[in-house]
Amino acid sequence: MSEIAILTPLDALIQVSMEAAKKTGEDVAVRKVSFRNAIAAAKEFEKSGTEVIISRGTMGLKLIESDLSIPVVQIPITGYDLLRTIKDAQKLGQRIGIADTRDVLQGIETIESVLGISIEKHSVAAPEEAEEAVEALGKKEIDVLIGKSIFTNKVKTDSIKTVILTSGVESVIQAIHEARSLIDVRRTELKRTKELQAILDFIADGVIAVDEQGIITVCNPSVYSILNLPYDSVIGKQIDDILVNSQMKKVLSTGKEELNRIQDSNGVKVVANRIPIKHEQKVFGAVCTFQAVHKLQQQEQEIRKKLLHRGHVTKYSLHNIVGESEMYQKAIQKVKKYSQVDSTILLTGETGVGKEVFAHLIHSFSKRSEGPFVAVNCAAIPENLLESELFGYVEGAFTGAKKGGKTGLFELAHQGTIFLDEIGELAESLQAQLLRVLQEGEVMRLGDERVIPINIRVVAASNRNFEKMVEEGSFRADLYYRLNILDIPIPSLRERIPDIPLLCDFFLKELEPGIRRNSKGFTAEAMRILQSYDWPGNIRQLRNIVERAMILSPESMIDAETVLAAGGKDFTKLHELNQHSDSEEFDSETKLQSFEKEYILNVLKQVNGNKTEAAKILGIGRTTLWRKINSL
Repeated sequence: MSEIAILTPLDALIQVSMEAAKKTGEDVAVRKVSFRNAIAAAKEFEKSGTEVIISRGTMGLKLIESDLSIPVVQIPITGYDLLRTIKDAQKLGQRIGIADTRDVLQGIETIESVLGISIEKHSVAAPEEAEEAVEALGKKEIDVLIGKSIFTNKVKTDSIKTVILTSGVESVIQAIHEARSLIDVRRTELKRTKELQAILDFIADGVIAVDEQGIITVCNPSVYSILNLPYDSVIGKQIDDILVNSQMKKVLSTGKEELNRIQDSNGVKVVANRIPIKHEQKVFGAVCTFQAVHKLQQQEQEIRKKLLHRGHVTKYSLHNIVGESEMYQKAIQKVKKYSQVDSTILLTGETGVGKEVFAHLIHSFSKRSEGPFVAVNCAAIPENLLESELFGYVEGAFTGAKKGGKTGLFELAHQGTIFLDEIGELAESLQAQLLRVLQEGEVMRLGDERVIPINIRVVAASNRNFEKMVEEGSFRADLYYRLNILDIPIPSLRERIPDIPLLCDFFLKELEPGIRRNSKGFTAEAMRILQSYDWPGNIRQLRNIVERAMILSPESMIDAETVLAAGGKDFTKLHELNQHSDSEEFDSETKLQSFEKEYILNVLKQVNGNKTEAAKILGIGRTTLWRKINSL
């Protein structure tokens, strides 16, 4: 297959073309064809992969006007060709005539002035005028007619000699170079077109382009799928006949863009962007891109799922729930029931009872389980930072604001659950903002005027007495009632004493890989001590003591002595009290409070008053420690 083909009816041009092709180094197919078979021959070359056809004269014009989809290059008539033909004609006679198009005759006029000769000229505009032109020149008694074969073939008298105006090697070389340039340009344009088509076919947005009359010129596959249109039923149609309320005519007339417009198109709610296509301030078309709103919502949810690497995912499941006591199982049943609705849940209970574990379970059992789970400790974040953490901020909202702004935790929890732990520690100013979020389902970033709709489920938790706080005025009554739609009181460990052996076994298995001690369990006396303790730190404190006992125990079975050592002075004193409980009468609650006070003071002394370290050793929250210190 040759990229270029030369078609001509002239034997002389065949040899010239082959010579020109050799000089250019191009792979050119040269074929002699009749005027009648020219189009058929050109189509045969086109089918085989030829990219440009070269011809000349009337045959070239015929090929250009045909339905070929590849370009046709005309071999030009150069000054050299005219001069060469005139010299040959002068050998046959003095009076020379020529019939051709105006541009060829202009070249003749230049040669006339250079050679000082006069040539009879007749201008023609179409091949049908050939016979009339020859007759007109014959009346002027010319000796020689020069021109293309379409003219020379019309001469019917022997008194007029003919010389065919043909092209030389230089003209054919020029045509071959032009053909090569066309091939390069067409290939570049084809590459760009395919790249653009690939982009249009791949992107999820629907893309429609129209001309200045509103006729659709471009339409990608997404348009058909988004708007449920029959395939290939759009191109060439008026935009308003395809899309109801398209607004494209408005963009064409005003030249102004319209961005992020939500509208209903053919029964589908979409977000559309429309921009004019301009050149030198003149609008000659417009482009509309749009996406289905429900698809945008799905994509938003997928993006939020990718926040899992940021830790916004549940870490606990039923595997972490250990307990068979009646009170505890009632709380679990509430979790399973309440998780099926989106109402706000308030978890209450002492520090260390496992409120966050319950929050994770609520999310896992809910229809939002595939969405993010965002946990916030309202007591752990300073008040001046908590607002920006919860609601986010825009760039420049305050000194030190991160470039580009920041997404708030409420936004991150969209389509999922946000767990607000220690909600009772929330400042009064933030209580009002939280109430608005719960009521309106929207947030506003710091420094922004735009409201952002969110769809979240709120689970709050606290160890505070809200009724008392509301009565004292430290917590808004309206917020409390909004939070306390569904409540789950979580029993303390001393209310579920029978569960302590189960919890101890669970912690032994959980801690074994890290401690690398194969503990088989607790002796009966050791377990009796554990079950007789008041557990102010609840499950968190129990886990810490089990861990210390595993480390301290010299045997695989943890005995009473090891438990007492792991528990510290309060455990030892309690044990001594229990031993004398049958013979001595005392107020156990008062005694235990006294032991707790002494224990806390001893721990504070050991850590030089560092309350964070003391809270860690005691297995309680820093807020709880503050409260206990204030009550000493």
